[in-house]
Amino acid sequence: MIRLSLPVRLLLAILPAAGIMLGGMILVTVHLSQQVVERFVNDYGRDTAQREALAISASVKEAMTLAEGTARMVSALAATREVEGGRQTLSDRRQVTEYLRQAAAFHPEVAGIWFYAEPDALGPDAAGLAANDAQVGMPGTGRYALHASSQEGTVRLAPPPADFDVQDYYARAARRHRLTILPPHEFPILGVPTIVVSHAYPVMMGDRVIGVAGIDLDQKARARIYDGHRPFGAPVAIINTSEVWVYHSDHALVGSTATFGNGPGDQFSIGEQVFVDQAQPYSLERRLADGTRLKRFTWPVDLFPGEGRRLLVMDVPLDRLAGPFAGIRTAILVAGVLCALLLTGLMVAAVRLIVAKPLKRLQAGVDGLRQGDYDRTLPDQDRPDVIGDLARGLEDFRRTLVERDSLRRDLQRVAACIAVAHDAIYMMSRDYDVLYANDQALTLVGVTDAKDLLGRRISQFVTPETAAALAALRQQIGVSLAHKGVWKGRIDNWATLTGYEVEAVEFTASIDPGGDILVVARDVSERDRVERERQVLQRQILQQDKLETVGQLASGVAHDFNNLLGAILGYAGFLSTDLAAGSAARGYADRILEVGTRAKDLVRQILGFARTDAGVQEVVPARTIIEDAQVVLRSTVPATTRLTCTAEEGLPPLRANPTQMMQVLMNLVINAHDARRGDAGDISIRLNRGPLPFAFPPDWATAEIVPAPAGVPHVVLDVADQGSGLPPDHLARMFEPFFTTKGQDKGTGLGLANVLSIVKAHGGGLAVASRLGAGTVIRITLPSFSGPSFSGPAAMAAADEQSEAARTAPPAILRVLVVDDTEAMGELLREGLSRRGHEVTVCGDPRAALDLLSDKASGFNALITDQVMPGMTGMSLIHAAKGRHPGLICVLCTGYSANVDEAAARAGGADAFFIKPLSVKALMDRLDALYDTRR
Repeated sequence: MIRLSLPVRLLLAILPAAGIMLGGMILVTVHLSQQVVERFVNDYGRDTAQREALAISASVKEAMTLAEGTARMVSALAATREVEGGRQTLSDRRQVTEYLRQAAAFHPEVAGIWFYAEPDALGPDAAGLAANDAQVGMPGTGRYALHASSQEGTVRLAPPPADFDVQDYYARAARRHRLTILPPHEFPILGVPTIVVSHAYPVMMGDRVIGVAGIDLDQKARARIYDGHRPFGAPVAIINTSEVWVYHSDHALVGSTATFGNGPGDQFSIGEQVFVDQAQPYSLERRLADGTRLKRFTWPVDLFPGEGRRLLVMDVPLDRLAGPFAGIRTAILVAGVLCALLLTGLMVAAVRLIVAKPLKRLQAGVDGLRQGDYDRTLPDQDRPDVIGDLARGLEDFRRTLVERDSLRRDLQRVAACIAVAHDAIYMMSRDYDVLYANDQALTLVGVTDAKDLLGRRISQFVTPETAAALAALRQQIGVSLAHKGVWKGRIDNWATLTGYEVEAVEFTASIDPGGDILVVARDVSERDRVERERQVLQRQILQQDKLETVGQLASGVAHDFNNLLGAILGYAGFLSTDLAAGSAARGYADRILEVGTRAKDLVRQILGFARTDAGVQEVVPARTIIEDAQVVLRSTVPATTRLTCTAEEGLPPLRANPTQMMQVLMNLVINAHDARRGDAGDISIRLNRGPLPFAFPPDWATAEIVPAPAGVPHVVLDVADQGSGLPPDHLARMFEPFFTTKGQDKGTGLGLANVLSIVKAHGGGLAVASRLGAGTVIRITLPSFSGPSFSGPAAMAAADEQSEAARTAPPAILRVLVVDDTEAMGELLREGLSRRGHEVTVCGDPRAALDLLSDKASGFNALITDQVMPGMTGMSLIHAAKGRHPGLICVLCTGYSANVDEAAARAGGADAFFIKPLSVKALMDRLDALYDTRR
């Protein structure tokens, strides 16, 4: 009898099973490959149908936004007029007309865009009829109704048929109060009857319809676009839920009803009808009469979510769909066979691993235990047989030895960490007797030897006040530990009998499994101090942010006011020129100019105060420091406070930053006002030639913060008040950042620090004198300018007179394009330039202005533009205009812009720069001068 080894016997036992498994895997693989290929084909076809449907709906949605935009614009106009309390005018109708014209020009693919208003909805129809202009009122009725279409780059505007208000494209949307999509119908486009699909939006004012806006899509044009959609080389079609073909590659079928049935000539089967009627996606396989197998995929074509009115149909030959996936089936079959062979080989190899190698590994582990090697884990513990039981028993014994050594080392590490911890750690009994304390815990109770503390309570080592606080918390601690197992709390003003004191101690207590209480105490004094400082700094920063926000608001209001003020001054100037000298009306006009000029100066000072710059210094007359600032300063303090400003005559000029000097005076005057006693007080500002003595009676305290410049000419600026005064110890600190005596939430402590930094930047000196109950005097010394003589206003006026006298030739007649989104400013410049004889075109849209400049026949000589406009800045407009017409004269005007000054404007291509409100005469003279230099 042949005795076979255990590996051979196992191999003979598994060979039949391996054969059966191999055959079964091949059968499963064949079936699986068919399902995978079919799934890939269905997913690929459905995704393609979805992409085509989304592309078609996106193209229609893009056109629909035109009508929606018209509706929103008309609603906004109507709402604006209702808020203003006035009726709409013909200018509103022309604005709608211009929108329709531009929309048709930019979207020639749309057959037409239109807006038909209800009677008197856009102002009185009688006014539209009287205008005798079909673009603002229909002939015969004056009702606003206009249809815009574009052909070969030309926009045509025409009224609709007289009975439009009873047609479905108007009446249905007006009746339903929602978007209405009409089926294909005939409508005359440029006099040609055209089959279109109309998308109509009702324009609502509350619950009242004021008109209908819509677009017309040419069905033939859309069909030519859809002809280009041929996924897999197969055409697509669109059918609606009324079973009518919206589009078909056979254009003769468009508008016809689809056929449903089970015959070879029917377009749909009976089972598909329910999906078509509900516009639900589906896929199925069809077979044509010639035997061709097709795969039909459908997907909803929705123009808005949940519409469900039309379905895209795509019939693709099955061989074209399955072609790219033909290799997948073969790959799956080959992979299945290889896996089966691999598994068989693995099973054979496993026989060798069942007995011999596990026993050999286990024997090596036993030898290691005999030699005292307890760190190596024994193998084969997860085996469910006898070998596994033996391995697990030996492993349990080894782990016992390892855990004993590990526990000893862990206890040593924990003890070392606790000993050097920064927190005080106590272990107490249920009666709060100390069982253990680390070094920090000993320090907290004021002892040096642990033997003195162990077995006793903490309350025996602290002051009676601290002991009373501990006793008051003891019941709370017990309840919290009993219910939650943990307690957290703090004790303020901790003090021991040895004199050790802590501002605040935070405690955390918990119960260990043995019933003892673990207490961790932490000194949080420093953390509390840092938190208090953080809160103070945060309040100060928030206050500074508020000040910056107020400055930004002031600049924004001044910018808008400049446009209004410019129009007032301009038209008042026209009246002053046109009216007879000595007449009462001429006097009124001159008074308007005088008051307007004062308002102009006030706005300029507000802008200067609000502006943030890099501190660029320039040569300025010394008197202007006070003269420019006092307009704003008098508005800062109440009328009960008397503000006196004086300046010595003949002061030399200074090199200074006017804005920063205004900030200095504002901060000093505000501080002087806050220091007043009662509701009234006197504040004086004096500017004199230095040097001057800074001497006061003995009961006054003085401090020199920054030494005055020595050996150079300078001027002295004194700001004095009769307020409450300051203690002597505050004089040296009052200019430190965040130092304030105004109390919490009443000052940032940054104003005087800003004054100090500005004075240092100007190379000046700073001193202060004060007495409690008498007042405070702050002196600033500024070096005077030693360069060339200053050209003041008189010199500039003389230069202007010489320039005017030098002009001998009469001014040329120029074609000027004015671009300003403020209508009043545009009309003002049109009037002023027209008086000089120039031909003026006013445009409120910078992009439309570029279109005008692109027209070579326009022949503009000059461009005058505002800086801040919607859609494009004036600098960008000048850059684009110079690129097209390098010789064009460009003038930039701005009411206020933090990023644009004259240097930046000239660097950007501007030939001249004006700040609003501007002088129309100065603008015209500058324009003529620029043109004369180029003739």
